[in-house]
Amino acid sequence: MVSKAQKLRLGIFILVVSVLMIVFLVLVAGSKIMEKRDTYYIKYENTSVSGLQVGGPVKYRGIGIGRVDDITIDKDDVTNIIVVVSVKSGTPVKEDMRASLIPIGITGLLQVEITGGSIEAEFLKPKSYINAGVSTFDSISGKAEILTQKMELLLNNLAEITNEENREKIKSILSNVDTIIEENKKTVTTIVSNLDSISGDLVKISRDTKEAVDKLNSILQSGKVEDIIESTERISSDIAQTDIAQLLSDFNDTIKQLDVTLSRIDATHLKSRQDILDIIEGLKETIDYLNEFARQLSEDPSLLIRSRRK
Repeated sequence: MVSKAQKLRLGIFILVVSVLMIVFLVLVAGSKIMEKRDTYYIKYENTSVSGLQVGGPVKYRGIGIGRVDDITIDKDDVTNIIVVVSVKSGTPVKEDMRASLIPIGITGLLQVEITGGSIEAEFLKPKSYINAGVSTFDSISGKAEILTQKMELLLNNLAEITNEENREKIKSILSNVDTIIEENKKTVTTIVSNLDSISGDLVKISRDTKEAVDKLNSILQSGKVEDIIESTERISSDIAQTDIAQLLSDFNDTIKQLDVTLSRIDATHLKSRQDILDIIEGLKETIDYLNEFARQLSEDPSLLIRSRRK
């Protein structure tokens, strides 16, 4: 049998627990209940919201900013779904933002993901409509539909290509190709052999080119090119500093002096020509006399002795 003291202790315990629960509810749940929130609407046209639930999260670029408060059908157009969301008071919502339906993992549930927004856009007032974005399912469905259309077009083209008439043409073409290959087998072999030879030549050319490039690199690295360039620049500078007009004038004067000298040499040659001819004639007579004397001396050497005695 329970005593009065035990009943008293149990009553005190229940009272304390109740007080603590009330305090907890006031501090935690009360703050959430009293929290100011801004309400916005999203209208989805011809879009299924299956998987979206009341109380589901509303996020902006992955950050939780609110929740889904209600999901209703538009009374004016039953093809539209109105989603009521509430976000923390003061959360900036821009006119160019879009609200898309994004799946949560593999559970099949959806959440509202708000994206976009620019600095230049105006702020959207509470109780206004946020632009609806394209849901992931609609995006995948649209891409799948496009892919299906392309596959259907491809299959139609394949069916057109492989009809009876085209199959006969392809068969005839393959037959002709076999005939051509058989008739030109030797020619093809020769061409392949020539290609092998050409490949060898190309390899040799490539090797020679590499050697030439290596030599060119060694020349460039040796500094000779820089010396040539410096010499060329120095010569160009000297030429640029030279008075071309004065140089041409001096060259012209030299030509004139050379012309005068040649004229004088020509006059001197004409003047002394006759003297030179007379000298040559005298030399010729002297040579004739010496030849005659040498002939007589060879016939009679005693002439030399007699001439001395005389």
